Amino acid sequence: MKADLHNHTIHFDGAYSVSEVINRAKEKGLSMIAITDHDNLDSYYDYLKIKDDLDIDVLIGVELSTWHEKENVHILGYFYNNSNIGEELLIFLKNMRIKRVNRAKKMISNLKKYYDIDVDYDAVTSYTKDIIARPHIARYIAEKYGLSVQEVFDKYLSSKSKAYVPSSNTTSKDAIDLLHRNNAIAVWAHPVLNKGKFNELDIIKMGIDGIEGIYPENTKEDTEHYRCLAKQYDLLMTAGSDFHDDYSHSDIGTCYIEDEDIDRFVKKLKLK
Repeated sequence: MKADLHNHTIHFDGAYSVSEVINRAKEKGLSMIAITDHDNLDSYYDYLKIKDDLDIDVLIGVELSTWHEKENVHILGYFYNNSNIGEELLIFLKNMRIKRVNRAKKMISNLKKYYDIDVDYDAVTSYTKDIIARPHIARYIAEKYGLSVQEVFDKYLSSKSKAYVPSSNTTSKDAIDLLHRNNAIAVWAHPVLNKGKFNELDIIKMGIDGIEGIYPENTKEDTEHYRCLAKQYDLLMTAGSDFHDDYSHSDIGTCYIEDEDIDRFVKKLKLK
């Protein structure tokens, strides 16, 4: 058995529909997949339409953007039964949708103000089914100005850019507690991206349930380090390819957990 627990769809900044992501996972030989779009659970409603025809376990989770020590930390939330999601979390996600619209408009304004780059908000909306995010703005700029998406991020949309606007002011601790109160387990997403920026024990002591210790950008030493951490602090060891599309991040099934790690994950999930 293999499980890839971090993937995205068109309901945020991914390129593929829920059914396309699931079919791709099956082609890669996965037995379980999690869809974890940023700040929304809209994939769940697409999943409901096809769930009876699936021969693969599918979890619908969420990825929350949070802050710790002035650094962006992503927290993954997983639910055993999506019908039991707490109302508090649903309200939080609804508010996040509004904040992301305002954020996109502010960044577009900043791009004009600081870099004289014109971005048509309505045109950017054509790149997404739901929430506008930086990748959608980057794609528009790349196509209009003849740049690569990576160049746009590096020059204009990184956290160091004058145009950048944070997506959330939620602390990592508040996000973990929110997920726990609303029947979810909380996993620290791609800790390797936070490596050396703060004491990793800070996040562990906040009550995190697991750590995404297998990730495309890990070195072999990174993965071994996170497995040791998971064992030492009795954390779930998870894996995620962070699939978005065909040109960024990694393909579905690039990273996965197996057998014992899956059993521990599902057992913990069922307790929620």
